[in-house]
Amino acid sequence: SILDEEKLEEISQNAIDGYEGDESSREEWKKRNKEGMKLAMQLAAGKDFPFDGASNVMYPLISISSIQFASRAYPNLIPGWDIVRAKVIGKDEGNIKADKANRVETHMNYQLNEEMIEWEEETDRLLTIIPIMGCCFKETYFSKNQKRNVSLFCSPNDIVIHYKAKSMDTVPRITKRYNLYPNEIIERQRAKMFIEFEVGQAQKTKEETEEYSGNDTFKPHLFLQQHTWIDLDGDGYAEPYVLNIHYDTKKVVRIVPRYKLSDIQFDDRNRVQRIHARQHYTKFTFLHSPDGSIYDWGFGSLLGPINHTVNTTINQLLDSGTWNNSQAGFLGRNISLGRGRSGGPLTFQPNEWKQVAYSGEDLRKNIVPLNEFMKEPSSVLFNLLGFMVNAGEKLSSVTELMMGEQTIQNEPATTSLARIEQGLKVFSSIHKRLHKSFGKEFKLLFELNAEYLNPTNYYRILDEPETERQAMRDDYDKESCDIIPSATPEDISNAQKMVKAQILYSLKGQGFNDAEINKRFIEAMQFPDAQKIMEGPPPTPDPKLVLETEKLDLERSKFEFEMMKYGMEMGKIQSEIIKNLATAEAAEVGPQLEQYKAQMQALVSMATKSQKPQTGGNGSGTNQ
Repeated sequence: SILDEEKLEEISQNAIDGYEGDESSREEWKKRNKEGMKLAMQLAAGKDFPFDGASNVMYPLISISSIQFASRAYPNLIPGWDIVRAKVIGKDEGNIKADKANRVETHMNYQLNEEMIEWEEETDRLLTIIPIMGCCFKETYFSKNQKRNVSLFCSPNDIVIHYKAKSMDTVPRITKRYNLYPNEIIERQRAKMFIEFEVGQAQKTKEETEEYSGNDTFKPHLFLQQHTWIDLDGDGYAEPYVLNIHYDTKKVVRIVPRYKLSDIQFDDRNRVQRIHARQHYTKFTFLHSPDGSIYDWGFGSLLGPINHTVNTTINQLLDSGTWNNSQAGFLGRNISLGRGRSGGPLTFQPNEWKQVAYSGEDLRKNIVPLNEFMKEPSSVLFNLLGFMVNAGEKLSSVTELMMGEQTIQNEPATTSLARIEQGLKVFSSIHKRLHKSFGKEFKLLFELNAEYLNPTNYYRILDEPETERQAMRDDYDKESCDIIPSATPEDISNAQKMVKAQILYSLKGQGFNDAEINKRFIEAMQFPDAQKIMEGPPPTPDPKLVLETEKLDLERSKFEFEMMKYGMEMGKIQSEIIKNLATAEAAEVGPQLEQYKAQMQALVSMATKSQKPQTGGNGSGTNQ
């Protein structure tokens, strides 16, 4: 049924009140992350203390830490074409599930690399921002306009959740802030995605960062997309819906359910007992917040205070040096060096000397430089600076060794590797969290494929024969296979992968799968076109094995000849028996004939035992 205006206004007001309450609950987190982002982006402002133009250097501690993390995480989590791996669940008779898993794996890797052209770039943005902000989000859905799956990065500033919420699955309300230009609004109205409403002029919000003139007709409008629960049918149980609201007019422009009929569970009285809400967002965590909130910690919160201390110390040292190096001081009232009646300042060029109307002794008595009263930059401050920088690098696992610089000459590789392993312990836990989040995102894509996948495109991508297409129709079955990232969260650096591959390579020829060992070794070395290397010609057979095989073939031929000879002899005996029986039948009748037959049967039995080749003993057809 169509909702009346009063009901829509009530829904809109409840949604906006909830959104604004959630926003106010995370004010402190936003302030902290805003400062951290300024430090990461090196946004320095002018200073007038302790003097105009005072030093305001920003040490790039957060920037270095974030770049180092992203540079390791990106190639590890997206190692190449094979981003997704399908894992078989349960028993697999006849490799039916394995075939399904291989097809799903091939198709989803094609989707992420070729079809979803924004996926890798959006993931790269996420891995760059998450070490600063502490958490990021991705929105995954099927786009009817593009006719494919879409997975977009969402900044934590734009995903509004109550600060004390425990998880994405249990929170009653998730609001996404997004902007649309006037033309984009009209496009959605004409596509019947939004209702018709008077848009008007967009209002400026307090969070707005771009400056617009008052008559800019192309200024974007703020919309709220809220995943919430509303009881529209009046049965007392709220159902999960997605609301879209134009913030300036408070107008609900779209309502769509986020559940299907199969998501509803009924009790024994046929009442709705529970509805499983479809989730479109995946949360990526860097470090869990110590206060247990839904918004996590990044280097912006973790290193912000240390970075501020480092900045202050550097600026104090520089300002002290500026004062100490400056040519300022006091002039006695009896001396006037500049031109004019009251004198004025004198400026000098290198190698320039000026004449004055005073003797050197008079000048010395009437000029007192300030640096005689001021100390040189403090060595204590300098030592404090080194201590704070070292503490920040330890906290972020950014050391000279981790950045590729050698700290000890001729250090053994095993020692360096052990130090790298120890230094990467913090990153290992972070990578494991990201690995789990990517797994959740891939499962959302799997479910979207199960619901919206075009079979024709699926067959075309896999290029399977017509005879196999019937079996492919239920490939996207959650009971058959599970989807996980192909990357291993424990292997963060290439050095780790190579050492493990070398250990595995040393096990060749000891009863293990040598072909798989070769494959993993070549993949760890990251050679280009590794598949061509692995598809080499078959190895030359061992001459000894060839000789043994030929001997076995010769013995088999001898045995087959003996069997053929035996068959011919048996045929000859049987023909003689038939001939003798025919002769006896012509000459004798009655009991005498039956006696002949019995005697002939005994002779046949004896001949069979004496002529049949034996397969025991020495294997050559005779017993010893």
